[in-house]
Amino acid sequence: MKKIILALDVYDFSKAEKLVKDTKDFIDLYKVGPILFLQFGKEIIKMLKDNGKEVFLDLKFHDIPATVKRSVESAKDLGVYSLTVHSLGGEEMLKAAAGVLNRPKIWAVTVLTSQAAAPEEVVKRAKLSKSCAIDGVIASPLEITAIKKECGKDFDAVTPGIRLLKTNDDQKRTATPESAIKDGADFIVVGRPIIEAENPKEAARQIYERIETIKE
Repeated sequence: MKKIILALDVYDFSKAEKLVKDTKDFIDLYKVGPILFLQFGKEIIKMLKDNGKEVFLDLKFHDIPATVKRSVESAKDLGVYSLTVHSLGGEEMLKAAAGVLNRPKIWAVTVLTSQAAAPEEVVKRAKLSKSCAIDGVIASPLEITAIKKECGKDFDAVTPGIRLLKTNDDQKRTATPESAIKDGADFIVVGRPIIEAENPKEAARQIYERIETIKE
């Protein structure tokens, strides 16, 4: 599977569909968050599946263990590739999510990239997630190396906060696509650099080509 996840953080179904059609040669996995899911639900999942693409359902489940377990079961029924829970839910909640049979991949959110965070805290949450049989974590580019060192190469590092150049926006912990992949990211989550580009297809192609030749 290609390493780029495109975040479909748009309000309009037709725009999301056009983005998928424009970028599908370079991206296999698309992130569906609350903006789209609350409006279109199963319809957006079906559109992605009809285009031969996989779904990363990013709803950051954080509730009592029984509720999160049922949420994971519902996501499984939708046929998504992966989903998020929040590591702050704690050990019991994480184990309940991970214990669902034949479930999608589960990635635990550590600290949002819009927030400042000590690397030690991010790694601590990653280690807790791994101990609860979670498949990986969402963490900024700045913590990838430490997470891989502590949790192993088979523990997924999914990395938002990707910027082509240094920018002043709401993301505080960012990196370029190349540096994130070199540090060990299994997937990079890209949103604005593609969806706000004048030519999203060309933007996706350039990012894909920038990381395609990097040796793991």
